[in-house]
Amino acid sequence: MLSESLSQTQGGPSLVKVALALVSFLLFMSLRRKETEGVLTRYAVFAAFLIIRDCVFWLFPIPDLYRISDLVVFAMLASISVAPRGDWVLWITIVADGAAIVLIGFKAAFGIAPGFPSEILRYVALVPIVVAALKSSPAEGESAPGWKVIGRMRSVMAAASIVYLLAGSALGIGSFWFQGIVIPLCYSCLILLSFLYMKIVEENLVSAVNYYEESVDSLYELLLPSEEGKSGAVAMQDALDSMIRVIAERTGAEGAAILLVEEFEEVLALRAMHGSFAPPFKLPESLPRTEERVTSFLRHARFKLGEGLLGLVTGTGKPLFIADALLDQRVPRNGEEAWLSFSSLIACPLLVRDRIIGVLALERSKDGAFTESDFDRAKLLSSFGSIAIANIFSFLEAAEKSDIEREATLAEGIQNTLLPKRLPPIGEFTFGAMTLAARGVCSDYYDIIQTRPDRAVIAVGDVAGKGVAAGIIMVMISSILHLITNSTKDTATLMTWVNRGITGQMDLDHFATLGLVTADFSTGLLEFSNASHQPILIYRRDSEAVETVDMKSIPIGVERGTGYSAKGLRLHSGDILLMHTDGVVEAMNEQGKQFGRKNLANALSRCRDLPAKEMAEAILGEVQDFSGKTRQHDDETVLVMKAKL
Repeated sequence: MLSESLSQTQGGPSLVKVALALVSFLLFMSLRRKETEGVLTRYAVFAAFLIIRDCVFWLFPIPDLYRISDLVVFAMLASISVAPRGDWVLWITIVADGAAIVLIGFKAAFGIAPGFPSEILRYVALVPIVVAALKSSPAEGESAPGWKVIGRMRSVMAAASIVYLLAGSALGIGSFWFQGIVIPLCYSCLILLSFLYMKIVEENLVSAVNYYEESVDSLYELLLPSEEGKSGAVAMQDALDSMIRVIAERTGAEGAAILLVEEFEEVLALRAMHGSFAPPFKLPESLPRTEERVTSFLRHARFKLGEGLLGLVTGTGKPLFIADALLDQRVPRNGEEAWLSFSSLIACPLLVRDRIIGVLALERSKDGAFTESDFDRAKLLSSFGSIAIANIFSFLEAAEKSDIEREATLAEGIQNTLLPKRLPPIGEFTFGAMTLAARGVCSDYYDIIQTRPDRAVIAVGDVAGKGVAAGIIMVMISSILHLITNSTKDTATLMTWVNRGITGQMDLDHFATLGLVTADFSTGLLEFSNASHQPILIYRRDSEAVETVDMKSIPIGVERGTGYSAKGLRLHSGDILLMHTDGVVEAMNEQGKQFGRKNLANALSRCRDLPAKEMAEAILGEVQDFSGKTRQHDDETVLVMKAKL
């Protein structure tokens, strides 16, 4: 009777079930490219099994076969629900469901325990589901979107599973209400899960954009030059006071301090302090515990490297994060007064070219503990703060020696730090780049930022102006790109984010043009976005012709609300991509004639058989031959990406 009832209910309801499972499968397959945790891949496999299960049951409506498939379904769901935890819950799932499947199989095949109802064995699947739902302690890695979906949907999926099992027993596996109403509703939870994932990804992107914008603002303030017209010592102190204030505000620290290594001595000395900073070291017993005397002691004390919490940071070169100072035995107890203690501490080394020049210390005492996000922000700001301090020292040294060439050297050093030292091949693609400065310091910028083994973002830009100011803008552009390129957003969005972070941070004398190409090296697909930069040239091996790809827009840094677009392209075997700055095509000879894009395309064609690095050198060599002895007024940069034959 039950078999006949099942057969009668498998028409319309089965089509609905399969359709819902198929929609879930397609959604998971389309979204899984956006995640690296593999959660959506598991759900896609789960949806595929549901499709196969329902199709098989449509053809063979055997009740015990359906009960066995239920156990497999819930075992898969439980294994997904406890990821990335795994551990003993998975073993409970395997053992319990495996035993139930064997019993149902033997009962159906050999008539074992004829009086024992198979329906009861379906409830074995409930055990791991309930355990997984109750196991709510956080696990490492659950901040990723895939794990967040599992965390938010764990209870919902457990409730749906319980309803499914109870409804199957109450209504009967073969009833229309169970097959046509309950199961489709349960399958709809999978579609809800996919939409929840998209919402979480969007939330993460919004949070990331806000984080990037705040980081860019902080970096800009840190990299601002010290005030002019002041003596070296006063200018240095003003810069350190401004820096510690910015870092404290951006991290929510109530107290902060910068300690620098004394020249020719292995000791730390406090150089700047902000807010209420409790000493993170043991105070002398003889020191009176008054705020004035302790503060005075802090400002004049010297600390050996390697000793105490701050000495540990300078000795090892590794940042320190103490979320709860009350639970850490390394934190000294200097008294009962509130201003002598802190609840949370972050200490980051200040490093310049692997040399420790000091330490940054941040404290909280009232507003709760620092978070991992605060720790990440502090590490980022300390890294750029180190550069700012080193640059201040260099700037003051130049000012004291009245050497106007020092600024050019500093700016050139900034540029040399930003430009990649080597361009290794990626997959079947090779790279070459070369820059010629017009007047010592180059304002051109290029970079290849590899975000995955088969993906990279290629950037070529040109900052208006020269010197340290242009160098700072290059640092900002580079910093933003390195922060955002791991996003799954398209190239146009990346360009929009760069513009949003830069606008308002520079005056119109220091706007920048920028070209971005996102390359997928596994497929040869490219995406090009342009901010008033030069067009890209593509040499096509099949037609032996040079294709020009251009997009009209305005530079970055002019209007915050500017929207940018992108074009899709593909490189085939033997094709060559050329990016360049305007100094190449605008190079002039003695007759006042410009090199032009036509000559550049011809140079690209003539050099097509050379390796990528030699191509870049040869192309700029032709530009120099064309210009002769005529002095050029703009920098010249070419970047070549060549697809191997």
